[in-house]
Amino acid sequence: MKNVSAQRGHARSGAQTPGLAVVPPAPEPQNSPASRAGGSAQPVSTLESGIVVREEELGSVKAQRLYKMRCECGRSWFELELPTLVECPACKKLGLVSA
Repeated sequence: MKNVSAQRGHARSGAQTPGLAVVPPAPEPQNSPASRAGGSAQPVSTLESGIVVREEELGSVKAQRLYKMRCECGRSWFELELPTLVECPACKKLGLVSA
């Protein structure tokens, strides 16, 4: 089996990570909303290596798992928690949940 990077003609020595780029900071216009709001945006600085560093407020995200149930009768539905026993909403048959 051939190496995938060799098939695509990419040399990994000295190559940058795909999806990451060094971008110089753009000058912010004087009449931008951030400058009028009293500097709500954090200043952007560039290190000697060309990496752009900026601070942003971190938000939070809640993840949920969604389980799809399917009865022998063909009816399917979704549950947020993984139950052990369920009653089919269509045929009212009690069933043991298996993954």
